[in-house]
Amino acid sequence: MNQKHERINISGLYNARDLGGMPTKDGKITCFHHLIRSDALDTLPDDAIDALSDYPVKVIIDLRSVEEASTHPDRVKDDPRFRYYNIPLLRVNADDIGATAIQDTIRTSLGHLYVWLFENSKPYFAEVLRTILKEAPNPVLFHCAHGKDRTGLIAAIFYLLANVDRKDIVSNYAVSYEFVKDLVAPLIASTPDHVHHIYRSDAPNMERLLSHVDSNYQGDIRIFLKSTGLSDEEIEGLTALILEK
Repeated sequence: MNQKHERINISGLYNARDLGGMPTKDGKITCFHHLIRSDALDTLPDDAIDALSDYPVKVIIDLRSVEEASTHPDRVKDDPRFRYYNIPLLRVNADDIGATAIQDTIRTSLGHLYVWLFENSKPYFAEVLRTILKEAPNPVLFHCAHGKDRTGLIAAIFYLLANVDRKDIVSNYAVSYEFVKDLVAPLIASTPDHVHHIYRSDAPNMERLLSHVDSNYQGDIRIFLKSTGLSDEEIEGLTALILEK
């Protein structure tokens, strides 16, 4: 299966993908049914919630801000079949294009935002990853609003741990816009042209982040993760999750 072009077909989700099926540079394959990424779960019909449970998904990690999660709550939040966590990576409302962090992103690029998050949200990255470890082996779905930015960073971390080729990491990120075009179309229609890039997933954004890892962490995501406070043992546990057969 060509993972970077495969979606999980669940009604109401545009960018739901299993992190399994991605080849690594040393001849391994990332495993299925451990880590799933998606866009927000706030508009899911009942049959889609059943499909998530059957996949199976047992744990939901909502990476959106508290305000986003309150304004557009996940429909699975109180469903006893799931354990739900809200762990914001960006502690401002990403829907608010007037927020300073979003204005800075509009002036620069999403790639600049990703670098900023790596350097300013380290405790939150650690909290997300420790929650995934704590819940193992339960399958975990993590998501933000459109499943490309905050979600894309967590996916990239796991793929880097698995030693996936960087070209595949970039293309896995970039394909998100093809999947969410219809979801973000109203946002693009209601904003000026110079804002539209924040609703896409242009390859240079992920390339900028990977260059930052090269320049600041010797090209080794483990060094970044240790800077967040994660231990060697925890990092090994995360690596086992993405590669375990």
